[in-house]
Order: sequence, then C-alpha cells, then structure tokens
Amino acid sequence: MWTVPLIVGLLLTMADASATATPSGTATVPLEELIPLYAQRQSPPATPPPTEALVKSQLKGRLTADALVVEGHFDVEVLADGRWTQVRLLQLDADSFPGTLPTLEDATVGVVDGHLCLLTRKAGRYAFDVGVSIRSPGAGPERRAQVRFGPHVAPVPLTLEADTSVFTLTEPLPASGGEAYAVYPQQGTLRVGWRAAVAQAAQAQKQQVRPPLEPRITEATASWVSTLEGRATLRVSYALSLDREQPLELALPEGHRLERVTLNAIPVPVTSGDGTLTLKAAPARLGETTGTLEVVLSRELGVFHLSGRLSLALPRVSWPVAELRARAHFPAVFNYRREGGSLEQYESSEGTDAAAAGLPGKALHFRQFLVAASAPTLELGYSVDISGSYFR
Repeated sequence: MWTVPLIVGLLLTMADASATATPSGTATVPLEELIPLYAQRQSPPATPPPTEALVKSQLKGRLTADALVVEGHFDVEVLADGRWTQVRLLQLDADSFPGTLPTLEDATVGVVDGHLCLLTRKAGRYAFDVGVSIRSPGAGPERRAQVRFGPHVAPVPLTLEADTSVFTLTEPLPASGGEAYAVYPQQGTLRVGWRAAVAQAAQAQKQQVRPPLEPRITEATASWVSTLEGRATLRVSYALSLDREQPLELALPEGHRLERVTLNAIPVPVTSGDGTLTLKAAPARLGETTGTLEVVLSRELGVFHLSGRLSLALPRVSWPVAELRARAHFPAVFNYRREGGSLEQYESSEGTDAAAAGLPGKALHFRQFLVAASAPTLELGYSVDISGSYFR
C-alpha cells in the first residue's frame, strides 16, 4: 500500500482567553487517516435568534355586573426551533379565570405559573383567540378590575364596550365610537372601574307589581238549534279576560238543563244551587290574560204549531260582557219575526247561512252590547212559510 504525503496547515482558535495559543507547524498525514478526520470536523454553531418570539395583540372588553370579560386576539411568531419555547401572554391573578382556549397544531395554550402561555417547540406563526373573565374583588356598587400583560407582550389599549344606561365608568375614558371606549395601559397594566347605574339597578331589582286586572268577558257567542219537535240545544261560549283565578257565577235560564261545562277546553265540575253555577275561572296558561268558557244547555220548547211564540233567554253572568252575538237555527218551514227582548236582530255581514254554518234550519242573527248583571232575552213569533205554496 502506498501513501501520498500531504502538507496540512492547521490553525486552531481557542474560546478561552486564558488558554495558550496552539503552536503552528506542518505535519505529514497519510490520506486514509486524513479523510476520517476531515469528515469529523465540526460545523460552526448556528447563530441564535435575537428573541424567542414576537407577539401582536388586540384586546376587547365588556362589562357585567361584577366582572370584566376580555376577548384577546394574539398573533405569535415563534423564532426558536427544535426546543421548547414559552410565550407568556397575560398574567392571571387570583380573580382571573380563563374562558375559551384555542386548539392549535404543534402548540398549546394554557395556564403555567400564573400566566396564560403559548407552548411550542416548533418555529412558526400561531394566530388564535382567548377569553378571560376578571372578577372584581369585594362587594358594593364600586367595581374594579385590571389586566396585566405578560413579559413577552407589548401593552396595547383595550377597546371597552359599556352601555352607559346600565353602567357608569368611574373615570372618563375617550370614546372610540358608539358605546365603545379606549382604555390605555399605565405601567403595563389596564385598569377599569365602574358601577351599576343606581336608578337602573334599583328599577331592575324592584319587583314590578301589576295592578289586578278587572275580570270581564270581551265577547260571547250563543247558538240555539231546535228540531221541529221542539228539542232545543243552547251553546254559549265566553272569551274571558283575567290575570289570575277569579270566581264566576252563571244563572241558568228557567227550564234549561245543564249538559256540559268546559273551561279552557277542559271539562270541569261545577256546583249548582237554585239554577246557579259557581266555578273558578283561570287563564289558559300561566302568565296569560285570556281564557275560554263554554256552557251547553238543553230545553224542550214544545211542538211547533202552525203559528206561535218562542221565549228565549241566555244565562246571566256575574262578569260584564262587552259584546254578545247570538244565532238561532229553527225549522225552515216557518217565518220568524222579532217581537221583543233585549237582543236586536241584524243582517249578518259574514253572509253565513245554515248550510255554511253546518247547522240545520233557518239562521237568524241577534246581538247586544254592554251586558251587565242581566240575562239577555228574545221573543220570537213564528208562522208557517207559505211563500212557495200554490194557494196564497
């Protein structure tokens, strides 16, 4: 085996100032020994970044009765790579509580040693949002909260949204448009003081007591349906206006028999004495002011003759009735004429006849307004309708 003599000059520089300089000279090294030495040479160390990370931030806040809620947007550029980097964003005191924390790829955001931090071991840009609630310590109308920045974040102003009709800021702040105010940091800390508006707070805490609603019946509808043999059914529906349970009495017309009573579409038992029904009416649902009551009665009018007279009446209600509309469906072979009573006959503007209403017989329409403590009545005379007969 042959060797090629080489003249290699080596210059070594020592980092330690106290060490002596390496003497210079020449040496002859075989090629097979030089190649491994050349491969094992050390590359110069990489220059570390001037800082581990750069942070840009934006903060928005809003007030509650006893806390300042801060929503922050952070844009972090991590420069160090291949080792763990901790970027401290906000300092959390005992009354500070993190809310929404993001989920990032190759990084995590959490609380470490009293700071809200970004942790990663990979260089790159990380943009995310976080939420922090800062509760005001103590009690009373005066409230204070502060936001302290971490060592890696440059202090920035806080855009505060505060409804001045609900909250009063304890120190004047420059307005930034609408109900937003700018809070500038002082010595690296954002401080906010506020209190609830006294008038608004007292009004909100005061229980609103609504005066009791006078019970009444806004509208009542009644219908008589009779066969030629004189079996008649009376159905009366009442639209109730009330805000709590109220007693209600109905006096049945003479000669009528009670078939059914429903309150808000639910059958209810009632007590009857001397033809008087006593029940407790209530709104259909809690908090509402309306209800419905329906009463079904039956009566024998007697057999219809060639002519005659009908005496009709409705129940007397203990509540005032604003408007009452009644409809009678009697055999179509007779002509009917109003002869008396409190109910007035009118021509229906709805144009409904017996067939349209789904009830047999000839339809007659009556009404009465402002009924109070009385039983509406109607007197009808009838005679055979010979208008279509041959002999007249």
